[in-house]
Amino acid sequence: MAESTQERPKGIRLVVTTLYTLMANHPEICFGIFVIVTSIISNYSSSVLDKNVLSPPKNPRPFFPVGSAVLDHPWGDLMPVADLLVTEELLVVMYYAPWCHDSVQAKTEYMKAAKVLENRVPFVAINCWWPQGACKTNYKFLRFPEIYVYHTTIDGIRYSGPLSAEYIVRFVEEVMYPLTFLYSEDMILNFVSKQDNSLIGFFDFNSSPQPPGFIQFYYASMRLLEKNPLQPIRCGVITQQFLADELGLVDTDEIIMIRTFNESLMYPPTKNFTSSNIWSWALLHKEQPIVQWINLPGFKSLELSTAIDKGPALLVLAPVNHVYKTNYYLNMVREVGLLYHYCHEVPYLEFFLRQSIRDRADFLNSYTGQKDLCKSFHQVEENQFSYPDRNCCVSLIGTEKGLQNSKKICDFCRFMEKKLTPAALQPCNLGVSPMFSEEAVFGSNIQTPFCLDTFENYNTNEYRTLCCRECKIDLSYKSCASISSRRSSDSFVRQSETWFKRNICKKLTLQKTQNLLKPSQFISDFDAMFIPVNFTGSACRTNRTLNIFFLDSSVSSALHEKLDIPSPFSVEKPSVIIVDKKNEANYILREPFSRKTLAIFIQNYTESALERHLRSESPKSSCGTMLQGSDVCVQEVTSQTFHSVVMQPEKDVVLLITAQWCGFCSSFSHTYLQLSKYFASAQDLLFAKIDADKNDLHWEFTLDSYPTILFFPAHRKEDSVVFPSNFPKSLPNLIKFILAHATSDLKTDTIVDVCSKACVDHNRKRVIHVMTHLRARRRNIKRRINLLLSRRARGRSLPRGSLQSLWRRYRTVQRKIWNASLLQKLLFSHTHERLSQSVLKKHFVNILKDGDSKINKIKHDEL
Repeated sequence: MAESTQERPKGIRLVVTTLYTLMANHPEICFGIFVIVTSIISNYSSSVLDKNVLSPPKNPRPFFPVGSAVLDHPWGDLMPVADLLVTEELLVVMYYAPWCHDSVQAKTEYMKAAKVLENRVPFVAINCWWPQGACKTNYKFLRFPEIYVYHTTIDGIRYSGPLSAEYIVRFVEEVMYPLTFLYSEDMILNFVSKQDNSLIGFFDFNSSPQPPGFIQFYYASMRLLEKNPLQPIRCGVITQQFLADELGLVDTDEIIMIRTFNESLMYPPTKNFTSSNIWSWALLHKEQPIVQWINLPGFKSLELSTAIDKGPALLVLAPVNHVYKTNYYLNMVREVGLLYHYCHEVPYLEFFLRQSIRDRADFLNSYTGQKDLCKSFHQVEENQFSYPDRNCCVSLIGTEKGLQNSKKICDFCRFMEKKLTPAALQPCNLGVSPMFSEEAVFGSNIQTPFCLDTFENYNTNEYRTLCCRECKIDLSYKSCASISSRRSSDSFVRQSETWFKRNICKKLTLQKTQNLLKPSQFISDFDAMFIPVNFTGSACRTNRTLNIFFLDSSVSSALHEKLDIPSPFSVEKPSVIIVDKKNEANYILREPFSRKTLAIFIQNYTESALERHLRSESPKSSCGTMLQGSDVCVQEVTSQTFHSVVMQPEKDVVLLITAQWCGFCSSFSHTYLQLSKYFASAQDLLFAKIDADKNDLHWEFTLDSYPTILFFPAHRKEDSVVFPSNFPKSLPNLIKFILAHATSDLKTDTIVDVCSKACVDHNRKRVIHVMTHLRARRRNIKRRINLLLSRRARGRSLPRGSLQSLWRRYRTVQRKIWNASLLQKLLFSHTHERLSQSVLKKHFVNILKDGDSKINKIKHDEL
């Protein structure tokens, strides 16, 4: 067996040698083997590469549930959407990625918005992440979801507001009706009073059903909504010449921009009248809003930082109910802002203020009638609705002009129902609009018969008719009959009325599901409207002018925690804070929110009468950090407890200032605990720490580096000392730092506490040696004093001040001998255990103090 194992390597070597000789003699065999091996490897490797290593993506699944009001296209198809846009004037599309957290969060809100606007605007969702979909191929979105509103004739209008159902519904409705038709001076004033920048265009519909430039103005109004969905530049339209004359508009298709505190501007006639030129010109010349609405997008952005960088900022965080057009708290803040910036004469300012107050009052009272009609928050039956009386009309008879045997008779009818009230309570109280003045209706240019049907602000609930005709004098009025009866069978109008009321009920349902505040839950301040007289125009009389910003508290709730707004203030109540970045100071309004308290708060800031707000954590237990296996305690300090803990007059306090994000602070904390253990027996020394990232300190203690150690000596808190930054924060250095600035009591406690048995024995010997040396010095000084006294007794003169100098040296040595003798007595009469007791140490300190006082009383003649 052994022989076979020894012969096996020889056989292998023989085979190898034979192959080598064969290949050397016949190289073609070597080449053939190489080709065969290479082909095998190439075939094998190609088969590996041809295999699909990655598993194919799974087929997409519907993102929205079946039966929802959203048309979902999980395969990313675009053609069905294009086909739908052919039949629909407006279309809302959400591009989503099924894995995206924001898309998942927005899904529910998008479905709620689609439910409210169902049968009015189609809502579509497209999976723009499916690799094989047309959406993924054509569009490259940087983030999801993206919401666009498409119009049949213009490109998509991007929605950049909060991803909340009520905001989406409000934006889509404003895109549906971007223009406001203005028929009187009061309507113009009311329209201009609601915003700081307004565009009003004059278009003559009598000359053409589609006046030149109107379509471009219409498109521009939608683009302005896209640029700022929360505070857009509103667009209005006037169609009557006498109103155009009041605004200085001479020709049709002219536009004027009305600004609250600056002069109005006319659209340059030299510029092309295109939608892009109109909205770009409006954005370039717009006035900065008195109260700017900030929309925090929900991810990292510079929105708030940019606002605060402009200067001291007044931030108002208040709830918003977008179910209603009136923003109650924004109006209230704007009223204060109008008075704050009222530096020069502003036309109609008093009207603006009164109109804003009326709007807020109507808002508080609007919910009662709607609640009665939609108690169940479900769609009510049609017979519960009260249709406006079609005979609720006013007849107008013109004076005789031209023909002596005829008069022009007009019937003005409109739907009165602005509030949803039962039919029995609805009066027919119709006032004639200034639009239909005698000059406007019976002017010489008006040809009869004619009829004018309009929707006020696109609102079918405000539908009005005006029909005029020539009637013979001998005919009764009824023979000229009003045409109101023709509308009683108008199915479109009846359906529009039904839709209008059902839409109100849907919005009330949305208000309930979104937990929005009801109008009755908003703060009424009509009993506290008084504002200090010297507040008006104060923005122009000081260099501490505030920029006012408004934020929806439900969308910006994270700011409550970041700005450390006290707990009594919640997202349901307005919170006001002034952020002064330059001076690193915050101020919070602590009184109940109202126009009056807000104005006084701003005035106190202007006069530097506010106290800076310090962010603080809730007070913690007395011992926040402990060393494992020890009773060492480090006190956790907050801004609220800083004075009561650190400023204790009887104790030395060591304060460690850290930050949660500081990495070195975590590693240094163990050293700090060891330091506190070293001084564990010191009763008058307290170790504390504070997180400066969550707790603001007073100016004199504010630092820019962490960790930092401050020492506050007892009875001398104003002499606080910072540990030098150029020294390593090691345990020996920290001990030396504390002992160098500590009181004598702390030094004695520390010396006695750290002295072991060997230390006591060593100090016993040292005390004996020191006392022997001190007694020798005392004898020498005493001998020299006696020599000088005897020399003076013989009448000889002494060197000036020599005797007094010797007496001072004698007293010093005598005091040292006294202390040494007391220490010797203490060392020889007590063990180490008894020496460490705090009572004994305090007794020793008292002995030293008494000894010092006794030595100082020694007189010359007692020696």
